Amino acid sequence: MKTETNNNWRLLYTPDVDPYMNMAIDEALTRKCIDSEERPATIRLYTWKETSCSIGYFQKMKAVLKATNNKEIPVVRRPTGGGIVYHGNDITFSIVKKRMQPGKQENITSFYKLIGESLLRGLERLGLTGTSYYPEEESLRSAQEGKPLNNRLPQQSFCSETPAKYDIMINGSKVAGYAARKSQGAVLCQGYLDVYERWEEKYNGSHEKAINLLFDNLAASFKDVFGITLTSSQLTEEEMRSANEIRDKKYACDDWNYRK
Repeated sequence: MKTETNNNWRLLYTPDVDPYMNMAIDEALTRKCIDSEERPATIRLYTWKETSCSIGYFQKMKAVLKATNNKEIPVVRRPTGGGIVYHGNDITFSIVKKRMQPGKQENITSFYKLIGESLLRGLERLGLTGTSYYPEEESLRSAQEGKPLNNRLPQQSFCSETPAKYDIMINGSKVAGYAARKSQGAVLCQGYLDVYERWEEKYNGSHEKAINLLFDNLAASFKDVFGITLTSSQLTEEEMRSANEIRDKKYACDDWNYRK
């Protein structure tokens, strides 16, 4: 398996997708990345067709239902870890790239730092003030004490309530988080950015304009920080067929979403 050395990455915009298809697309992109020697890395920015809830790969559904008060909204289990995330006006992103060559250490921490720097730069471009990383000393203190923020178990918690190193804060509140999963030959990172309500007033309530500006600024920031070129693209017919199959056989099924 070759290492991901191509600096020409794909950029996908896929707005208003149903929750099960959102996860299926990310998995389809990951599978294609594994199977293709020359596959470029992909950054996908997307939104959700309806108010939804995504949960981490390791979370127990009983605890999730208790934490969400059994709200009747679509729930989908992510292929990556982390806590409960409500999706409505947030922007979600995924990055799919080749893993390092066999025998080389995959530095996920450095990867997270690049993502965090990209998000911070994108928010600064938009004029949002009070942005910062979650303080590293707080991350270290929580790890040393062996307990998460707010004394809540990770498998029961909302992602927004459990900041970690390189998560993004605005005036002390977490607005962005991300988690990665390493598979044979590829890395998938999924994250969210929930800042829409903090700056929509600047655009007179124009949701489409605000979201498009968020997309554009994030894409520009990923490009600058990662040192890559981004080529706007669309899902191929093969990717769509694969994603539809994965959706119907996995992410839209209770066997996956309610498996724990």
